Amino acid sequence: MLNGPAFFSTSTPKDKDDDDAANKASSSSITTSAIANKSDQQLADMKILRTLASYIWMKDNPEFRLRVILALGFLLAAKVLNVQVPFLFKLAVDWLTTATGNATALASFTAANSTILALFATPVSVLIGYGTARCGSSAFNELRTAVFAKVALRTIRAVSRNVFSHLHELDLRFHLSRETGGLSRIIDRGSRAINFILSSMVFNVVPTILEISMVSGLLACKFGAPFALITSLSVAANVTFTLSVTQWRTKFRKALNKADNDASTKAIDSLINYETVKYFNNEAYEAEQYDEYLKK
Repeated sequence: MLNGPAFFSTSTPKDKDDDDAANKASSSSITTSAIANKSDQQLADMKILRTLASYIWMKDNPEFRLRVILALGFLLAAKVLNVQVPFLFKLAVDWLTTATGNATALASFTAANSTILALFATPVSVLIGYGTARCGSSAFNELRTAVFAKVALRTIRAVSRNVFSHLHELDLRFHLSRETGGLSRIIDRGSRAINFILSSMVFNVVPTILEISMVSGLLACKFGAPFALITSLSVAANVTFTLSVTQWRTKFRKALNKADNDASTKAIDSLINYETVKYFNNEAYEAEQYDEYLKK
């Protein structure tokens, strides 16, 4: 005689326990795989950065090493001048304000800023110094870009040549199943990305950390540690938010790049096989197929 629970289910409690264990094992396997993939991606990113760093600092090319050192020197000079700009502007405003007030305020201001005022005779000279600091910062940035441009172009050339040579060293199976359009788009995109990565490594990440440290130190000396702490926490919050949004957007960017590669592959392959398309009068069909790839 069948009881109620057995009428609706023929599984035993042991079977259910086995299913739960299997589900937990599957979830654990998926989580472990995701962590492993993330770790592998981080290792791959670090390998890319180390490879590009070796191209920047070439042991057999003293000219390029000198250019890198000069570029970093110009960068440091630009950051130092850039930090001085607001202080010179403040000094000029304070001097002009107290100069139009009473003599006591002017004497107090002169005594408090005697060291700095020894470099400037009049408020006009302070304004000139302010303009010189701004122009000097911009000039050093331009010199940095000009000096480092040859290194960046040489790195792009070397990496592109190595990629091209590597493609010729691959076996026949790869070339028989090639996607010419997508491959050419990947090579082009990678070559253009090298310049961005080099600029970010040399001129954005480390210099920004240096500038934040200098500004935080000046704020701590002038206004106390709480102001420097607030500034550092604000920058840290901004960096955290930017990184999280960038990582979230990465999957959409990858999907966009894949769609772009597929569309390029379709276009190039269709043009390569132009005679076949014309022979079978498939121009309209090829156009529709290309449009479908563009919709993605």
